[in-house]
Amino acid sequence: MLEIKDTAEYRSDKVLTFKQAIGIIHKIKSQGKKVGLCHGGFDLLHPGHIKHFESAKKLCDILVVSITSDRFIKKRKGLGRPIFHQQLRAYSIACIRFVDFVVISDFNLGINTIKSLKPSYYIKGPDYIDKDHREIHAEKETVKSVGGEIKYTNDPKLSTTKIIHYIREIL
Repeated sequence: MLEIKDTAEYRSDKVLTFKQAIGIIHKIKSQGKKVGLCHGGFDLLHPGHIKHFESAKKLCDILVVSITSDRFIKKRKGLGRPIFHQQLRAYSIACIRFVDFVVISDFNLGINTIKSLKPSYYIKGPDYIDKDHREIHAEKETVKSVGGEIKYTNDPKLSTTKIIHYIREIL
């Protein structure tokens, strides 16, 4: 992971604790507004992520992005990941105008984030529409159980992992 000695410079009022996010989401939903949730690692932020957030924002009134904490990215992706510390990833996403709030999720699975935040919509990319994976199925069931819906964007897929492999190939 790339280390920065002082992450204090990389702060935003849009980055919330889970407790803050739960309260804000509850208040927003009580006003009849729709809250969308995008969840992922979002390591090595790229144009595909930004386009996904732009499309997701069109589906809801308030867009919350939850990022997976460093320790779970490390477990899932292996050595050398994440590239950026969770505070830097959260700050980068908070700077995107389509994103209203960011939370760092210290859960192993997206279902725990969904259970806690209870979004109106859980928004995934088009590559998840036909995925028959146990984790995706669990996310779909969980969002329904909290009274939400799953929505999909239709943007072209870009992959951080593929970008990293490409960079390694050309070096």
